[in-house]
Amino acid sequence: MAKLASIALFCTLCISVTGTPISAQTPAASDQAAPAGQAPDEATKKISDLVNAEKYVEAQKLTEGLLIAYPNDQQLLKAKTLIEQMLAPTPSTPAANNQPATPATQLTGMDKVEYNALIVLARQAQQTTDLDEQKKLLQQFMGQSSPFLQKHPDLTLLWKFRVLSALSLNEPRMGYEAGQKLLAEGAADSNDPTLQDLLAQLRNKDWLDKQSMENAQEYHQLLSLDPSLTYGPWSIDRGFMKAEMKTTLTLTITGFGDMKEPVNIRMENASPKTCRLDGGETGLITITPRDIAGGTYTTRRNAILTSRNSYLIPCRVNVSVVDKSGKTIKTVTINNGY
Repeated sequence: MAKLASIALFCTLCISVTGTPISAQTPAASDQAAPAGQAPDEATKKISDLVNAEKYVEAQKLTEGLLIAYPNDQQLLKAKTLIEQMLAPTPSTPAANNQPATPATQLTGMDKVEYNALIVLARQAQQTTDLDEQKKLLQQFMGQSSPFLQKHPDLTLLWKFRVLSALSLNEPRMGYEAGQKLLAEGAADSNDPTLQDLLAQLRNKDWLDKQSMENAQEYHQLLSLDPSLTYGPWSIDRGFMKAEMKTTLTLTITGFGDMKEPVNIRMENASPKTCRLDGGETGLITITPRDIAGGTYTTRRNAILTSRNSYLIPCRVNVSVVDKSGKTIKTVTINNGY
């Protein structure tokens, strides 16, 4: 199991240096010349392939040979350290090094099966080159590992994978929670290079600070919303004194998911001289969880032209997703299109 964990975390080292797993590089990218002082992508991919095939001795020899030519390549240096850890003898019993048994070794029955299934799932997510498939697998891992860790909260390896998954999915709150769990277990003082690398990535994103994490989480959630505006057909509304061109403007916002906090939407009439909009020139719409149906919010407003004599006068409307401070996150615009 220790080797299985090391194999999976090998991809973490690749991500921390290059930004993407070695196995996820495209052929076009691997054909490009590596930066000065860095080993070619083909060589580092070969190391990854050897490790995943559990050919640790061959991987070690290849890494050491490459380090002669590229002594300052940080990816190779980290790979060397990890491979040495995998080749190090493992004590047959916890008493051999006066360390308590890890919780993973104490799992039995279906708990052990589920634990191994989660490890395999995390490995598959890191090794796939299909980004959509990777996202699907990572979300599946996060969903399945959450209730399992509530039952077995001391499985450090799963928390490591949750940090890595949160970073890949850009989920600040999940990254913060996993990071806090690892810190509570003394991860800050650990000599494990992969663990230190994960904590460093969380720190660089400010996901180890609660307030910064919450700000990042809000921005991430608001950015995922997808607002759209549509006009209905225009018609002449004949009143007592005059006739006006009138239609219904529909605002639809998708992407709320399991939203738990209110979201503010600002609707602005950008053509106040030629168009009237229900709610005035600018209005703030506060959307609460009970306003959402199936992850979607919909509302309608009447739009009226100030003159029915011209089909060319503008009726432009802007809708913006804004954060709690009123800062605009994203905006969509519609012009009357009759």
